[in-house]
Amino acid sequence: MKAIIPTLAIAFSTLFSTENAMVLPSEPDFNRTIEIPDENTSLNRSGIEFDIKPSDVNTKYSEFSSGLFRGKLIVVSSKKIGGLGNGLDSNTKEPFTELFCMDIDENGEISNPLLFSRILNTKHNEGQVAFSPDEKTIYYTRALRENSKNYQLFKATLEKNSHGNWINIQQLTRNNSYSIEFPYVSPDGKTLLFASNKPGGYGGYDLYKAEIQPDGTLGIPELIDASINTPEDETYPSMSSDGRTLYFSSNGHPGFGGMDLFMSAILNDSFDLPQNLGDQINSSYDEVAMRFVDEELGFFSSNRTGGKGSFDMYQFRSELIEHTLQGIIVDSGTNQPLPNARVVLLDKAGKELSVQTTGVDAHFSFAVKAFEEYKVKILKSGFDENEFAFQATDVSDNRIYKKVLKLSAISNSK
Repeated sequence: MKAIIPTLAIAFSTLFSTENAMVLPSEPDFNRTIEIPDENTSLNRSGIEFDIKPSDVNTKYSEFSSGLFRGKLIVVSSKKIGGLGNGLDSNTKEPFTELFCMDIDENGEISNPLLFSRILNTKHNEGQVAFSPDEKTIYYTRALRENSKNYQLFKATLEKNSHGNWINIQQLTRNNSYSIEFPYVSPDGKTLLFASNKPGGYGGYDLYKAEIQPDGTLGIPELIDASINTPEDETYPSMSSDGRTLYFSSNGHPGFGGMDLFMSAILNDSFDLPQNLGDQINSSYDEVAMRFVDEELGFFSSNRTGGKGSFDMYQFRSELIEHTLQGIIVDSGTNQPLPNARVVLLDKAGKELSVQTTGVDAHFSFAVKAFEEYKVKILKSGFDENEFAFQATDVSDNRIYKKVLKLSAISNSK
């Protein structure tokens, strides 16, 4: 029976199909370096510390982390046990990539690479995959021809009560002149992020987002704005588990060389200016494919020196750099402490994060993250309201910032 493609899938495919599109190179230019200002070369402005080490599954070929399925890490790689493809990719000079699943133990160590699916793997290159939150739908990318640099986007659904039988396979994009790659489903399951070198973007590979419909098909893709996309390449989007932070790779923002890993806060469906994740995780080579397994543990790939292959996987553990903001509220006229003052900590968007009422000593104390922008508002009956902006800019952990904040009594003449 001939497959019936839903209307929304046609809309998505049509938008990403053109007969006369200019042919752009599929491989991002990983060799370009944008100089970072001198004062920031060793500065991690993400507010996160990283501890990294190479994975034990690395080989002389490339490995890229992709996503989680039923507690196993899905990896895009060449030459593992059970692989189907025997050919050599003329572009990478490596065997064709396939999807593998790997065990993750309690220490974050990965092992036992096995072929993920004989249905989804083919004899040509397989790309990144993404799963819906209920793990019943997979979005994946594939090169349809040998040695093709252009990938197409597909979706499939998991057969009920099966152990990995993917059915209802549907090709969502049909084009020959550009590539759709690196799909990622947002934690709430409502949005698919991906990268494409489709003409009409900012240049190179750009990040796009598309609404996921109830039936799993996609709405019309939207190009993410210039706060994220640049004339160079932005690839491998992913998100924090709460959906409030975007992670991606880029060689278009200030970095240490090649593709660096960046983060951007998501505020009211818009993206804040990206922050480089710093030289604890980035290098003068290429860092891509960052994926979190839990709140602290994750993996990324890099072609830095000292590895076994072209791109090796590295395990990372992340920890927020936290500081303390302490203060005392005093009367501006008498410098006497003011008890019962209401002190409110807000984020840069004005969202209330914490509230304290000063005691007899008029002190307050908040835990704050490094490089996060805050507002502090002070209110007390009989006094004018006061407000100030605050940002902890020290890369070392556990620094205490102290403030003396003055409130002016409301004049009787007002």
